[in-house]
Parts: sequence; structure tokens; C-alpha cells
Amino acid sequence: MNTISSLAAATLLACAMGGNAYAQAAPAAHVTAPPVNAAPHEVCRNCGVVESVTTVQRESKTRGIAGTRVTPGMAIGGVVGGVLGNQIGSGNGRAATTVLGAAGGAYAGHAIEKSRARYNAYVMHIRMDDGTIRTLEQRTPIAKGSHVVVEGKTAHLARQHRNTAHG
Repeated sequence: MNTISSLAAATLLACAMGGNAYAQAAPAAHVTAPPVNAAPHEVCRNCGVVESVTTVQRESKTRGIAGTRVTPGMAIGGVVGGVLGNQIGSGNGRAATTVLGAAGGAYAGHAIEKSRARYNAYVMHIRMDDGTIRTLEQRTPIAKGSHVVVEGKTAHLARQHRNTAHG
């Protein structure tokens, strides 16, 4: 006989015997009522799911030396180019090849520096748990479908709580 049937039988017996028999006949059973007015599941305002990820090329700003527009790549390239140009020319042409070498070296040094400043960034569209969509760009990609937590302008993987009740 299950617990509900036992309680029903004990209740009927107690009613028939004037209420005193229930204490003697009913088996001790622990019944927990569901909570009344349980709080609804609160929505995490910083939680969401990555809906799309797009890779974009970005270029970090090169910094000049001592607040000038002359970058280290330009300076090194100019010196090396000037030295090489000076080795090629002779007489009045030496000055011209030195200037051309310095200019070409500075240009090449700056171009090399700019190419080293390129990086991939990832634009992610995240559907938040409250239904809104946020767009973030960061250097670390997160796979589409991942559950994330957004803090400021950065998203990171949310900790997953495994449900082991059905396994």
C-alpha cells in the first residue's frame, strides 16, 4: 500500500473511531508540502548565448617616439636605409642616394611595423537571457552556441552546472 493510500485509510479510520484512533493506527510518515509562493526563476541580466561570431581584421595604433609621429620602425628603417644608400653613391650622387635610402628605409620600416600591429578580433552577437541582443568585439573568440557571462565589454564562458539527476 502506498503512502497516500495509507494516510487516506488512517484518516477514514480516525473519523470512524472518533478521532482518537488516528494516533494509534496511522504510520509515521514525513510529508513535505511544496513551498507556497515560491520565487520565480530570476533572469540573469549578464548571461546569454552566443548567436554568431565574425572575424574582423584590426590594426592597433602605432605609437610614436617621445610623442612624435615618428615610430621606431621608421627611425630604424631610416638609419639602415641611409647607411646603405651612402654605400652605393659616390661624389654628388652619394648625398642623393643617402637621402633616398633613408626615405625608403623609413617607409619600409613603418610598413613592417604596421603589418606587425594587425590582429584578428571577433564580433559576437549574444542573445541575453532577458531577450536583448548585445554585440561585443574582443580578441578572444567564443564558439557559437556557448553560454556566456558578459562583464563590461568582455564575454567569458559561463560555468555549467551539470544535472546528474537523470543519468
